[in-house]
Amino acid sequence: MEYVRKHLNQGVLALGMLLLTGVALAEDFPGINPKNPNPPKATGALMANGIYNPFDPAYMAPTPEDFDVEIMGRSPGDIERRRQLAVDYFLERFGIDLSSGFADEGNIVLLESLMDPRANYRAFKLPNRKVPRNGHIVYDRQWVMFIGALERSATLKGTWGGAEGTIVPPGSVAVDGEYLIQGTPRFRQGHPSNFYIRFQSVDPIINAASGDIKFNCVLLNRKGRVIGAAIGRQELVPLNDGTGNFQMAIQNVWQFPAPAWALP
Repeated sequence: MEYVRKHLNQGVLALGMLLLTGVALAEDFPGINPKNPNPPKATGALMANGIYNPFDPAYMAPTPEDFDVEIMGRSPGDIERRRQLAVDYFLERFGIDLSSGFADEGNIVLLESLMDPRANYRAFKLPNRKVPRNGHIVYDRQWVMFIGALERSATLKGTWGGAEGTIVPPGSVAVDGEYLIQGTPRFRQGHPSNFYIRFQSVDPIINAASGDIKFNCVLLNRKGRVIGAAIGRQELVPLNDGTGNFQMAIQNVWQFPAPAWALP
């Protein structure tokens, strides 16, 4: 587990469906009406540029549980049901059963992450709504399939890896997560200006252990239907200025409707 914690601390797993009453959903985004064969295209743009020390022992970052309870208002049962959605996805897409939290003799583990608020993750463009110049705050909460807890490669099957399976190296990850975009200066649970959408890895992030992450995700509505894609890159860059600080660099572009590669 020390290997896992090492890469968590490097920010590798801080990429990127129980819904609040009154939270705006993806239902009004273009591309989800089957009667419209040529919907208008729309995009979103999310970025992060925060400078901070991820190893600062004096700072206590909020946890995934904090997000679930304080931001989403979830009960323990709600949290378990949302976890099960992630477990079901990893089994279907990659052929890995993480019901117990472990697979492949402990080499593959189910982890949880929440983007550190010091990363300054913000949405600067969203379809169908105005966004202030300084953007909206983005919460990024994930269930993570981490491969290589025992520093071994793994064979993934499912709809991605196929019947014969595809080998991926240690340090690879895949995610099932959710974005909640805070549409008001002061957060209020269930406010209609907040925006929620679920996302899933299309393929494993093979080079995750390097800290330079390129990701391809699908975006889903509340019924689990793919309506868009998130394509991006993330890197936690050491400043080497004696402060121990790093700069988080994320560029995340949303595309609606979903391109062909993102469709089931």
